[in-house]
Parts: sequence; structure tokens; C-alpha cells
Amino acid sequence: MEEAFIDTSYMRYYIIKDKRVLRDSYIPDSLPGREEQIFRFSQIMADLLSDQPPNDVSFVGKPGTGKTAVVKHVTKKFKEEYPKLRAKFVYVNCSQATTAYRVLYQLNRSLQVLVPPSGYPFDVLRDKFVDAYSSSNVRLVVILDEVDLLVKRDGGRLIYMLNRLNYDLPQNLSISMVVISNTIDFLERLDPRTRSSFEPDRLIFPPYNQPQLYRILRQRADLGLKLGTWEDEALQFIAAKVAQESGDARRAIDILRMAAEIAENERSDRLTVRHAEMALQSVNEEEVAITIRTLPLHHRLIMLAITDLLEKREARPGTGRIYEEYKKRANRYGVTPLTMRRVSGILRELEAQGLVEIQMDYGGARGNTKVVRRMALPPKLMKELLRNLGIR
Repeated sequence: MEEAFIDTSYMRYYIIKDKRVLRDSYIPDSLPGREEQIFRFSQIMADLLSDQPPNDVSFVGKPGTGKTAVVKHVTKKFKEEYPKLRAKFVYVNCSQATTAYRVLYQLNRSLQVLVPPSGYPFDVLRDKFVDAYSSSNVRLVVILDEVDLLVKRDGGRLIYMLNRLNYDLPQNLSISMVVISNTIDFLERLDPRTRSSFEPDRLIFPPYNQPQLYRILRQRADLGLKLGTWEDEALQFIAAKVAQESGDARRAIDILRMAAEIAENERSDRLTVRHAEMALQSVNEEEVAITIRTLPLHHRLIMLAITDLLEKREARPGTGRIYEEYKKRANRYGVTPLTMRRVSGILRELEAQGLVEIQMDYGGARGNTKVVRRMALPPKLMKELLRNLGIR
């Protein structure tokens, strides 16, 4: 028999018990740090138990603050505990269904209406949905996740349409909406007509703090790692770092998973702070690389100029010096340099993306300028990422 292609000795896990638990897509039976939001959302949905239409709800908070998890957790509980409930929950992710047509297509499919994914006039698609729902016997709860992406495309057209349908439906039917947004001012961005008729209850999801993140990580470690195979200090380290940076639970869970994988690759019998530090660095590099790949050429050239100045330990890498270095690289690439004002604006964009940290430097007689203090990665690593993208 031929030798196996895969070395099966590496297939044994020393630390990981259930890798599925170490992914943010896993929804546990309890959600640490979101007890208040679960209670309030459950209260609103409780109207369904007396066959009343629940209020519309808006979930607002930054990515990784538990919005989708709370919705899925609560709706799952309702389905399990009240199997005869006269209600139907339909979840639509608007990062995939980015147009009103695509959302309405999915709503039709949820009612067993076979329609093409494109090609129908929108009004025909709407009429088919209305006919199918009018002949049903359930109260409909439509959950629109990342709805801000949809609104950016259609200005709230679909929200307005679904909301207005309630005026024409028989009393035993209703359409309630749960909209999940990553932007705090989502409702203010709706067009005036939609905003005047759509007034949901608001549930705010603040970033997780350090104790909450620790509870989340401890829960994942208890469920996903073998007993006694991690240092509590490693969980505390991840929670502290992520709370300081963003309060994003998904990021914290990703770092825990990667730390466990690093420990496994070393055949260590324990996940330590060192593994957590290595995972944090690896996640940072991956995120920065993804962001840099999306940058236009001039943004990348400005990043390279900053990298070179920081690598040379330039005492005052302000806007003027960055602009001088950037112009040299633009000329080398055969492109017309942008104006100083535009480069200053790009620096603000790079700061907003978390790629650089800028402070105002009050230089006395030398004048004041915006100075880049640091980058998301050490200059050497940043230069390597840019070089891999052909920027030298």
C-alpha cells in the first residue's frame, strides 16, 4: 500500500474540542453581555403570543456587538417554545440581497412562490408576494440584516412598501420589520416619506467592554476547548486588547480560535498568552492586508511614503514631508501627483480606516501640522505588504 499523502499524526487535536464553537457564526444558548437586549426584544415579540402584531424594531450598533446573534437567539427560542405560534420569521441578509428586488425575491420564496431571481417587473414581484401572503394564515416578521446597505441602494423603498401594506391587509395579518444596522444614524438616512411612516422601537448595542468580552471568551473556551488546556490570562489578554480597540466580539472570538490553532500547530498542551499575542498580530496583519488591497493607487503611494519616513525615524513626518515623498513616488509611477489638499484628505481617510494614527503637532516657530505617529503595523511589515501588491 502506498504511503498516505497526509500525515495523520497531525490530525489529533490536543486543545480544540469543538472547532465550530470557535467561530462567530455559532450561536450559543446564552449570550453574555446582551441580557438586556434579549429581554427587551423578547418583550416586543411577545405580542405574537396574544396574536397581536409586534412593533417594528431597529437594532443599531457597530459590527460585532451581538445584533444578529440576539435576533437569531430570540427567534429560535420562540420557534422552539411555541411551535404552534401563528407567526413566521423571515431572515434576509442585505449584504447579499442588496436590492429591493432581491429582498422581495427572497420573501416570495419564503412563501413558496417560485419567481426568477431577476427579470420580473418589480410591481409584478410585489403583487405575487401580496397575493401569497394574503392567502396565508401567519403574522410575518421580516428581519433585514445590514439594512443600511439596502437603504444606500434604494433609499428605503422596500421598507416603505412593506410598512404601507399593513393598511390593506385583513386584521388577522400583519407585517412587522426588524431592521439591523451598523450605522448609528441609519433612520435619519431614510428618505422623508419612509421616515414619516416608519417609527420602530430602538435597541442600542454598545461595544462590549472587557468583562463582557472575557465572559464571551470563557464561554467559548468552556464549550470549544478541552478542560484545562488554556491559561485564563490568555483570555483576559484578548478581552483587554479587543475592548481597548473596538469592543468587537467577533474579533475576540477569531483571535481565540487562531490562538488555539497556533497552539495546536506547536503541539502545545496549553493555550498561553504568547499564543494569544501571536494570534492578535496575525489577525491584525490579515485585516490590514485586506484593507490595503482595496486602496486606490494614490492611497498606496501615500502609505509607502509614510512607511519610508517612519522607517527612517523621521522626527516630524507631517503632511508636508509626506507630500514631498509621495510626489517622488507618483512621478516614478508616471502618474500626476494629487494636490496637497487632496493628500491631506486621504490622510484622514487612512486614519478613519485604522491604517495610521495622526496627531496634531504644534511646532511653535515651525508651524503646526498633522503628524503620523504610527501605523497599524510596524513599517517593515507594512512595506512588505505594499511590496507584495507591487508598490515599491
